[in-house]
Amino acid sequence: MFISDSKAMKTAAHYIRFAALLAAMTAATACYQKFDEPLPQEYVEMEPTMTLAEFKALYRGYPVEITDESIVLEGRVISSDRSGNVYRSLYIEDGSAGLELKIGLRSMYNDYKLGQTIYVKPKYLWLGTYGESIQLGAASYDPEYETSFIEAPELIARTIFRGAPDSVELKPMIINNKAQVNDANVCRFVKLEGVVYQGGENGLRTWAIKQDPFLGSEAEYGQQNFKLGDMEDNIVVRTSGYASFAAEEVGMEVGQVCNLTGILTKFYDTYQLVLLDLTGVERIGVDRTE
Repeated sequence: MFISDSKAMKTAAHYIRFAALLAAMTAATACYQKFDEPLPQEYVEMEPTMTLAEFKALYRGYPVEITDESIVLEGRVISSDRSGNVYRSLYIEDGSAGLELKIGLRSMYNDYKLGQTIYVKPKYLWLGTYGESIQLGAASYDPEYETSFIEAPELIARTIFRGAPDSVELKPMIINNKAQVNDANVCRFVKLEGVVYQGGENGLRTWAIKQDPFLGSEAEYGQQNFKLGDMEDNIVVRTSGYASFAAEEVGMEVGQVCNLTGILTKFYDTYQLVLLDLTGVERIGVDRTE
């Protein structure tokens, strides 16, 4: 096929302009995002209108829809799902109380850092309970649950707002007597000091039961029991079978004294502790009181 010199020059010029445009677009993209690095995060600062304790007091024994658009909550993140022991929930606390947010996301530790301040605008969400522990979530259409997970990205985006990372170290509330193990401290980041190991449920020696596809067994929660002072009931360390440390040996004999750091929760009459990872277990010695 014959192309005139004039036409060939125009064709060459066209390709040169296209190449230049492509190079400019590539350079512009590189200015905003280098390789696969995330875009810079935007942080906000808001004025809370009530404490978490005041907000939780709005619950009346049945699911309550939040319709007041003026409510703004503030709290620091006290949970991390990095180890897999916290599932699709974000726990926050302020100076008055702690609260579980049922956010239907995974790998939240990437976006909500431990100790980071976040703000919550709860309009259109519901306050409810599971096992008598108050949660904030979406409307539930399952009669077994008073709330469901907040899964719609649009709803999450207009509900949860990230504040700048806090330079102040997140420190747990020290609990060393039974009077402090109460409903007011549920969903708070705590350190149980001087608890005594009582053994695992049904003789379990690991933190939980991990899935074994070769044996056809399913992952199961594990329960390890601890006693604080002269409490009548045990505090249960409940661990998911999907936690990265589920199959780890507890490494304690009955009577071992230790400190445990995690999130204090409650399921009806049983107080439970959720470990973020095994750095929350500090072995001290052996109970010699008996």
